[in-house]
Amino acid sequence: MFTITQLHIYPVKSLAGIALQEAKTTERGFEYDRRWMLIDENNQFLTQRNIGALALLETEIAERQLRIRHKLQPEIASLKVPLKTDGYAQTDVQIWDDVCRALLVSKEADAWLSEALGSNVRLAYLPMMLRARWNRSVLPCQ
Repeated sequence: MFTITQLHIYPVKSLAGIALQEAKTTERGFEYDRRWMLIDENNQFLTQRNIGALALLETEIAERQLRIRHKLQPEIASLKVPLKTDGYAQTDVQIWDDVCRALLVSKEADAWLSEALGSNVRLAYLPMMLRARWNRSVLPCQ
């Protein structure tokens, strides 16, 4: 028999996670877990392997928003992102060997994150269902 001693979600891939007392599950796992990611100018998703400073960005879900703040720069106001978004554009993003359709969240989020990280990045949101580029069939994105 297994015992769960801790629950964490990571709303933005490679950013700090959030410890939870309980979690809502969906058909794709825990609610809000890995729904956002940072991508570069080539639409390649980014990890701490690419930009170590991602570890300095903390996440929180409060008041129906995703909030991101920089651990070492508390003077910078936190970034607030709606939990549901239509985005300002759609794009195909490369996640390891997969290509998925994602929504670019907002130019404000892109600017805030680029400034905080000192690198040109964009915030992408992965809706529940995405279209894979190779066959345009609807696929869940992990």
